[in-house]
Order: sequence, then C-alpha cells, then structure tokens
Amino acid sequence: MSVIKPLPKLPENLSSQPAIVAALDEIRFTIEDDDRAEFAWFAREYPRIFRYHIYHAEHRLKTIHECYRKAAFEFQLQTAENENLFSVSSGRGLAWQIYWDFEAFLNAIGSALDVLARILGLFYADPAPVSFSKLCSKRQLSGAVDLLRSAQHLWVHRLKDYRDCFVHYTPVDNEAWIHCHRYRDGWEIRCAIPVNPNIREAEGFRFSRRAELLRYSIATYKHLMTLDRRIGQLIRKEWAKGIFPKRFHNLFFVGERQRVPANNRLEEDLRTRPLRSPVSPSQP
Repeated sequence: MSVIKPLPKLPENLSSQPAIVAALDEIRFTIEDDDRAEFAWFAREYPRIFRYHIYHAEHRLKTIHECYRKAAFEFQLQTAENENLFSVSSGRGLAWQIYWDFEAFLNAIGSALDVLARILGLFYADPAPVSFSKLCSKRQLSGAVDLLRSAQHLWVHRLKDYRDCFVHYTPVDNEAWIHCHRYRDGWEIRCAIPVNPNIREAEGFRFSRRAELLRYSIATYKHLMTLDRRIGQLIRKEWAKGIFPKRFHNLFFVGERQRVPANNRLEEDLRTRPLRSPVSPSQP
C-alpha cells in the first residue's frame, strides 16, 4: 500500500496574543497623565490592527492546510488502487482555493509589515515613513529599523516578489493544480510556486522541489512571529530605560491619500506635456 508522507505541521500557539500587543498593553496601562493620552490610545489601536492582519494570515494558513488534508485523503485512495502510478493531480476545486488563500495570505503578511513600520516609527524623534519598504530605505536611521532590514533581506523581499507577481501580474498558472508525486523517499503532496517570480510571466516560471506552497507559507509565518517577538522585547527594554517612545503627540492622521480627478489630470497633462508632431499609426 502506498503511503503519503505526513503534511507539515501548523505552527503551535496559533491565535495567541502577538508580543507587540502584549508589550504595549502593559505600557499603556501604566499611563495616567493626560499629556501622554494620545500615545496610550495609539498603543491600543495600532497593535490591534497588527493583530487583525496576523489573525487573517493564520486563518488563510489553516484553510490551506485543511485543503491539503482533504487532498491527501483523496490521493491516498487513488494511489492505493494503482501501485504503478508515479504522479496524480487534481485541478480546480481544492487547488484553486489553495492558491486563492495563498494570495490572501501574502497580502495579510504584507499589511502586517506596514503596520509594524508604523509602530516602529515611535522609536524616532522625527516622523518616520509609515510603510515597511520606505522605512527600511531611510539609511540615516538605525536601531529598531535594523530589525526590519534584517527581515527584509532574509525573507520579506521574496514575500513581496510573490505578492506582486501573483496579485498584479499573473497567477501561478492558468489552471491551478495540487500534485502528489512519488519520490524515492515516498509520496509527497505539493502545490508548486516558482523560484523566479520576478519574471511575471507564467510561461517563464521555473520550479523546484524545494519551493512548495504550504512549507513556504509556514516558514514565512514563523519569520513574522519571530520579528514580532523581537520587536516586543525591544519595546519593553527601551520603555524600561525611558527612551521609548520618542514621540507622544501627532501620532494619528499622519497622511492622506490624494487622488486627482480625471479632468484635472487631463488639464495638467495638456499644460506640461511637450508638443509633438502628429504620428501616423503606421509609423514606428
């Protein structure tokens, strides 16, 4: 009888309180004076926004794992009926749900990282960028932001490559598949993800046994929770020293997204675009 290798285990303590929420809750409960009331409110709100995205990512991780479990049951029946098989696959249904949940997982992690950047801005006296990438790019800043830069180098660049590719450019394939392959060491369930997502064309994707959707998702979640734990420790440490936060005021409404009406953009283009001679559609 063919035996399918066990699925990777989900991380322990899913849905537990993020370290940043716990650390800032401890701090805000000690604040009694009105002069620091705005920071106390910030310390309640933004960690909980971070937690919202964390729990979203955990939900997607659990639904992906459940789809794998259902597929494992189906593949076990198929491989047991024919011991000469070397590979079986299933498209749509569970496979599509896995990839849709994976895209949502990537977005949830990306949103959590941007909220982290907003929280880390309190380590600096001057207002800091409110997105992960922009904060990391501020080379004049050091200290807390170095935790983000380390994560960016280790795993965030890859995360954003996958997110940008799948969300903005192309799905992993025009038909999603979940496979069960027979290797020398046994049968293994896999959903492929490309090793070169920056090509942004499904026809050019290359795949490796080492790049697998569920294993990658679990590893990424663990990386994020390690970053959460380190930032929580740093918050407690610098609060105890009296050097966190650097700012207590003007913490909300730090930016507003502006959208120029279409007719205004057209007028602006006409004012600023250099005049050119008409070109025939047939000309290069």
